[in-house]
Amino acid sequence: MKRGVCFVLVCCLVLALCTTALAQVAYPPLLAAEAAPCPGCSMTMAAKDGNAIQAMLQSAEPADKILTYYRETLTAKGWEVALEMDMAQAKTLSFERGEATLAVAILPQEDGKSVVTLGLETP
Repeated sequence: MKRGVCFVLVCCLVLALCTTALAQVAYPPLLAAEAAPCPGCSMTMAAKDGNAIQAMLQSAEPADKILTYYRETLTAKGWEVALEMDMAQAKTLSFERGEATLAVAILPQEDGKSVVTLGLETP
């Protein structure tokens, strides 16, 4: 259930990107404590709703390099990979640690950049 909620939150952020202009915003501190922005990423959106925090970033790095960064960073902090999907339109990783979940989705864009969405849900 939690994985589904995180995936839905990530999808909502992607849709929001399509309907709003990009703007620099601060990276959420609670998310930064778990998953710092990937190198070369710039913030475009952030949101908090109850126990869920979402962030959207943009990067010129390839999706595989970004995915490797988050896999290595989060597993080093005790997060376990719960789900991994590699689809043509997106690459996603879902992590669990205790009752918390953290989802990462990378969506390659036609201009060669990647949109990165992160969703952290805590109990």
